[in-house]
Amino acid sequence: MRSFAGLSEGFLIALIAVFAAINVAFYSGAIGLPRSADVAFPAVSAPVASGTSVRPDIIAESDASADLPGTFVPTQGRQHIEPYPLQTVAFCPPEQVRNDCYASNPPTSGLHLPVEPLIVLPGGQRMKVPPDPGIYDFAIPRESIPHIEEHAGVYVGYRCDGDACGDVLERLKAVVSQELSLGERVVLTPDPDLDADTIGLAAWTRVDVFSVGDYTDERVRGFIKAHSCRFDPERFCKTSMLN
Repeated sequence: MRSFAGLSEGFLIALIAVFAAINVAFYSGAIGLPRSADVAFPAVSAPVASGTSVRPDIIAESDASADLPGTFVPTQGRQHIEPYPLQTVAFCPPEQVRNDCYASNPPTSGLHLPVEPLIVLPGGQRMKVPPDPGIYDFAIPRESIPHIEEHAGVYVGYRCDGDACGDVLERLKAVVSQELSLGERVVLTPDPDLDADTIGLAAWTRVDVFSVGDYTDERVRGFIKAHSCRFDPERFCKTSMLN
């Protein structure tokens, strides 16, 4: 019988069989070598599932940052009430905020009228709900104000009972008119719910109320610029503002 490097053919066959048995034992885990679960590997972060990021409107309505103009008022939701004029929503008593009343005056969120193409007010004025951005010379239902804000808008209300705010009112209208011309979403109306000679600025979860004696153009303009289109859950602001 021929040999290979001094080893018999029978010995070589036996040696090959031994290595084959070891190979099978290794891959089957039958011998005491570490399994993959016992071996440390560098950690790899799992990819973030698509669709799990927080929506911009959720971030906007919960932003209590002191850098934003006005006072933060936590959201009271976006629920609709019956069409005009079946329900009146009152202002909440101090320290008794609930979701069936308004936590601020003017309102900054909460119950509101649904979209309506035309309503007729007691004085005969006609308007849409919510009203389009613009300057109105009549008061609108308070229940329509949160819908202005839900549509990415800013509400500016005023109550002038004396001569003190005559000049201020003209300046206020001029500021709002300019911002409207630049594409900002803002509604200006008289507001009988405010105290005498008072201006109220409101956007979704933000409010700023002050006497006419504290009025400045910059205060109003800054509020409008900060909050017009800041909260836009229904995507009314598809193009950037001119300013």
